[in-house]
Amino acid sequence: MQQNNTMPKTAVIMPAYNSGATIEASVRSILNQTVPNLVLIVVDDGSTDGPAAVLERLRAEDERLIPMTVQNGGPAKARNLALDAVPEGTEYIMFADSDDLLERGALEYALTEGRGADLVLMGFSIKNTDGSTASYREPEQHLDPTTLGAELGRLYKANLLNQVWAKLFSAEMIKAGHIRFPDYRWGEDRLFIFDCLERAGSVAVLPECKYSYIMHPGQSLISSYYDKKFEVCLEADARAQQLCRRFGAEDDADFRYMFVKSVFSCLTTLFSPGCRLSRDEKRDVIRGIITNEQLRERSRKPFGGAAVKLLSAVMRSGSVTLNYAAFHFVAWAGQAAPRFFTKLKHRK
Repeated sequence: MQQNNTMPKTAVIMPAYNSGATIEASVRSILNQTVPNLVLIVVDDGSTDGPAAVLERLRAEDERLIPMTVQNGGPAKARNLALDAVPEGTEYIMFADSDDLLERGALEYALTEGRGADLVLMGFSIKNTDGSTASYREPEQHLDPTTLGAELGRLYKANLLNQVWAKLFSAEMIKAGHIRFPDYRWGEDRLFIFDCLERAGSVAVLPECKYSYIMHPGQSLISSYYDKKFEVCLEADARAQQLCRRFGAEDDADFRYMFVKSVFSCLTTLFSPGCRLSRDEKRDVIRGIITNEQLRERSRKPFGGAAVKLLSAVMRSGSVTLNYAAFHFVAWAGQAAPRFFTKLKHRK
C-alpha cells in the first residue's frame, strides 16, 4: 500500500507492563503502518524489566512515539492517562497490547473500509504457544442504531466485543461521552466497549484478521484470580441487558451464554496457581456466586453446547461441594489438556 496523507489522524494507545522482551516488536508493528498521520502513546505502567530504555531508543528513531511512565496501577488507569494525552485534532483512537502485533496495513484497512464509522470492529487471530492459530471474524456489515440490535448478540458471542484492541474508536465519540475505562483489572475492556456502543451512530464490522494476539510460553490459559471478577461479570451483564433494550434486541440468549461463560471463568480461577485462598475461603466465594439471584435467573433457560448446559446445571444445583469439584476439574483439564481447553474456552 502507498502512504495516504489524507487519512484521518489516529492515536494508538498501548499500556505496557513488564513487556521488555516483546515491546519493541509491538511498537514497530504500529509505527510501520502505512498511514503517516499517526502517533503512538505507550504508557509504561511501573515495569521492572526495562521497557523504558527500549522506548527511549525507539523515540529517538521516530518522534511519533510518545512514551509515558507511571506507577503501576493497571491497564485501565494507564489507558485513561493516555486518553487524556491524545493530541488535539485526533479523529480516531486504537488500542494495542505490548506483546501483540498489528499486521501491516491494518490501520489503513480499518480507516478505509470502516467508512467513517464511530466504531470499527476488525477480525483478529490468537496465536497459541503450540503453533496453532484461532481466527475470529464476522462478515462485513455496516450497522446503525436501527439495525445494531439484531446483530449485537452474534457479535458478542463471536468474541468481537470483549477486547478493546483490533478496533477503531471515534475520538469525538469518546470525548463527547466522557468515556473512560472503569478501574478494574479484568473485564474493563467490554465495559468500555459497551459505553461506546451506547453512543455510536454507526458500527462497521470488517472481516479480515489484522491483529495478532500472541500467547507466550509460560502464559496460562486460565486467568489469574481476581477478587472483583464476579462483580465485573454482573455489571457487564446488566449493561448488556441495557443495550438489548436500547437497540430493541428481541432475544438475549447470546448475552446470557456469554455471561454464564464468564462466571465459569470466575469459578475456575479459584483453582489457578496464583489463587492464595484457603479451601474454606474458596467455598465461601463459590457459595456467594451460585446463590446470586442474577446468576440463577440468567442461567435458567437452556442454551449453548453440552458443556455449558452441564456446568450451568452444576451451578444451579446449589451444592458448594459439587461446584468445588467440578471447577477444580475444569482448572486441572486446562493444565493437562491445553489444546482441548483452548477450543472449549474460545468456542463460539
